[in-house]
Amino acid sequence: MTAREEPPTATVSEYGTPVSHILIRLLTDLDQAGVLATLPRRSRYHLRSQGNISLRTLITAVTESGYYLFPSPEQCIERLGGIRPAARKSGLSVNTIQSLQKNQSTLDSYLTLTTASKSRIKLQKVNVRAALWTAKENCWTTPASLLEQLYPLLPALKFDVDPCSPCQGSTAPVRAYLHYTKTHDGLARSWGRGTFCFVNPPFSELRQWIQKALKESENGAMSILLCPARVDAVWWHTMVAGRIPTVILRGRLHFGGGDRQEQAPFASALLIIGAYPQFPMQVAKATGGWLTNTSS
Repeated sequence: MTAREEPPTATVSEYGTPVSHILIRLLTDLDQAGVLATLPRRSRYHLRSQGNISLRTLITAVTESGYYLFPSPEQCIERLGGIRPAARKSGLSVNTIQSLQKNQSTLDSYLTLTTASKSRIKLQKVNVRAALWTAKENCWTTPASLLEQLYPLLPALKFDVDPCSPCQGSTAPVRAYLHYTKTHDGLARSWGRGTFCFVNPPFSELRQWIQKALKESENGAMSILLCPARVDAVWWHTMVAGRIPTVILRGRLHFGGGDRQEQAPFASALLIIGAYPQFPMQVAKATGGWLTNTSS
């Protein structure tokens, strides 16, 4: 075999690891879906010869081919009870689990994580509604009708900061004095003292954004955070239930804009973080939602 030739797809016996059968099944699915052919040649070689490549490289190829990996690392971590329980049960380090949460680290670590969470990996075809449900599409804009219900509650009739906006200026979906896009990294910078913030975060990063809003509340920032009402999720039970005043919205929101607007296949909620005691009830009345978790 020359240095430029690729070895054939490996067999289980060639790897001899606890996740070998999972890897072989995944390789078969990737090949049948045409994903392997889209990988860089060196990555394809390492995947077939060593059974391991950068997870981000693989996810990029999967996404560009119109698929996504289920479950995501974030979903596996939730099933295991959070970062530290996931590290303990999988044998991976806390740092590795945190990297996986950001779709980083390696395929081998992801397979180890899925094995620990007793999850079966599936290569799913992307469609708009599935993207909304699984948080693989992270750029669905806030419905204007919802925002119009909230503006009258604010002193300036607009928000001070939108820390995770898709764009800036007059085209931004949220009326605010400041818009932080992905380039500005709203997770890394301060939202200001005593500000009113609207937060529609990427649903794949809900934990980080909720934690950030809670931290900013220590500086006097008040946040309305839009999220799925996933009352059965680990993050909901550990971070929201009984801790954060929450307004469950009626019906299903229509996310996106223009031709991309789609009805969400899930209920939505507004987390009210850092506000004065009467504000959550005001939000509930303005939106027609149901207020729960009245004490933080």
